[in-house]
Amino acid sequence: MRGIPNRVSQPSLVHPFAGSLRSFATLVGGAACYGAAIGAGKNLTYVWRSAVKVPLLLLGTAMVCALSYHVMARFLGVGLRFLDVQRATLRLFRDAAAMLASLSPVTLFLARTMQQPHGDELRGYPGFVVANVAFVALAGAVALLQQLRALLGDAALPRPKALALAATWLLLSLVVGGQLAFWLRPFFGISSLTGAPPFVLGDEPTSTGARSFYEAVWQFASGV
Repeated sequence: MRGIPNRVSQPSLVHPFAGSLRSFATLVGGAACYGAAIGAGKNLTYVWRSAVKVPLLLLGTAMVCALSYHVMARFLGVGLRFLDVQRATLRLFRDAAAMLASLSPVTLFLARTMQQPHGDELRGYPGFVVANVAFVALAGAVALLQQLRALLGDAALPRPKALALAATWLLLSLVVGGQLAFWLRPFFGISSLTGAPPFVLGDEPTSTGARSFYEAVWQFASGV
């Protein structure tokens, strides 16, 4: 009889790992589905490459942000446990990937019906890119706010401090995710990429000379 409590207590050690494994699988599967949909706007090469790179994008962003979120919470005086923040971050990007997967049919439809770039004419390509950037931003923001609300729970946190934490976490996600996406490009494929396209362009300059996400944003804001 004394051995029974030990057997009962063992699942408590397994369940957190099993839950994390399911979250990881959902993240990878959902992101791969969405990546394949956006790559369908070009050809099969972009389908499988984007199906690989979108999960890498979400996982890489999650790894950096998981630590940054906790550091920023401590800086703002919000007492969140380190392990709780790590688990919430995994659930955050899992939820974002699931939402993106649900948008895959829409993305695939847009990819196959947009006016394809031809020569120097981008045609429907900019609109397709903007739509997908909006999808990613919306999915990420909704998932982050949901997980942050659940993480804070019943904590008596002043509203200004809660808003500051949400804003800094959103900003961190944008800064990290934007730069990693810039390095992992191309995701969609453009007419200027002829021959065998590279898997990643890294810090290769854009058509305007930008070598980072931040420089590209500056050029856009400056009207370059």
